[in-house]
Amino acid sequence: MLDFRDFVLYDQARISSGWWLIMSSIASLLRQLEAERIDTVQLQFTDLMGAVKVVSIPSSRLPDVLGRGVGFDGSSVEGFAREEESDMRLVPDLATACTWPSDFSERALRIICDVVLPDGVPFAGDPRRILARAAERARAAGAPEMAVSAELEFFLLPQDERLEDAHLGDPARYFDALSSDIAARCLRSMAGGLTEAGVPVTQIHHEAAPHQYEINLTALPPLCAADAVVTAKLVIRREAARFGFTASFMPKPFTDHPGSGLHLTFAPAGETADVARCAAFAAGILAHARGLSAIANPTVNSYKRLGGSEAPGFVGWSDHHPAPYLRAVGSAWEWRAPDASANPYLAIACALVAGADGIEQALPLPDRLDERPEMWSEEQRFLRHVAALPETLRDALDALEQDDCLQAALGDHAMRHFLEAKRLEWAAYARTVHVWEREQYLTL
Repeated sequence: MLDFRDFVLYDQARISSGWWLIMSSIASLLRQLEAERIDTVQLQFTDLMGAVKVVSIPSSRLPDVLGRGVGFDGSSVEGFAREEESDMRLVPDLATACTWPSDFSERALRIICDVVLPDGVPFAGDPRRILARAAERARAAGAPEMAVSAELEFFLLPQDERLEDAHLGDPARYFDALSSDIAARCLRSMAGGLTEAGVPVTQIHHEAAPHQYEINLTALPPLCAADAVVTAKLVIRREAARFGFTASFMPKPFTDHPGSGLHLTFAPAGETADVARCAAFAAGILAHARGLSAIANPTVNSYKRLGGSEAPGFVGWSDHHPAPYLRAVGSAWEWRAPDASANPYLAIACALVAGADGIEQALPLPDRLDERPEMWSEEQRFLRHVAALPETLRDALDALEQDDCLQAALGDHAMRHFLEAKRLEWAAYARTVHVWEREQYLTL
């Protein structure tokens, strides 16, 4: 195990401008924590489905934890391990450190962790490890170094209203000025919380549906971008609750309004871009689009958003089509299918590996899609080689199970546990009698 006791950290891009971690030793870090009256450290990680888990420790334990990690029971975490192989450890990644509100004290130091086995070997099912491995795979394939930016869409719903009525009180639409002063103050508080957490925000605006908003995050290296999405969702939910709102990232909460996505843009990080390799990268994502759906759209509800207003239903690319699967933005590619129910580590990992496969196979970019395929006949789509995205979670899981490239990206452990959990989710949904069914069939 690495010994962090003489660790030196100065990471301006990742640490809040309001609270720098500049240290030549763990002792200086502890002195700074004491000066800021921070006595709690929250060690954060995510399970396979993207749910955030936290282990809290006193700040006095931090030197030992940095050197040895902290143990936890992996069998209690979805997708991690069986009881007989449950011992795991969290190893803090100090580059992710930021100040954070705490249930135990006024403020805490939050650090995102990697998961390792007792012997220090990285755990193959850790979502951060899966993404790190995917970035290595893309690099080996000759893919451009990518920076990833995220657009998070969500609904900000008043807690004191019924969900079915909540959308009636907001007349604002896409890019409108906010009709509610309290919503404006809430969004400003979100922006401040994200800045404090080291997540740079480029833009906030009202979206197309009532009570729907979008927060855009700056482009970061893939692992940092996934960390930022996880952090942003936590901050958005926390600040919404403070102002009496519920922040919902549900892909399609209302039948008659657009759903919420998590658009991810992959842009070459260098000043000059290899256009041919970027095109092959995009072609790889298109080639694996159906299997990617299970990762990028991993809930039953996800498929009620896809194919609707402003969400893609077919595989294709364009630079001006209103709802393409991939949108070309210069040498960058905006992947518009994902939603925020996805685990961002897995979604970005699988996209990187799909793009790398496109480069290795020198896949040609298909013809640009300038029209709406949903207006075509099935025969027209067949003749133009335009495939539909899966229409249900079950179909998406079947497509993932047939995609060897994406299976390799996830690894055997994650693939097995992901499929098992999601097939159980689909089965539970299929057995449930829904309100619509009673409305349609009760009097038969």
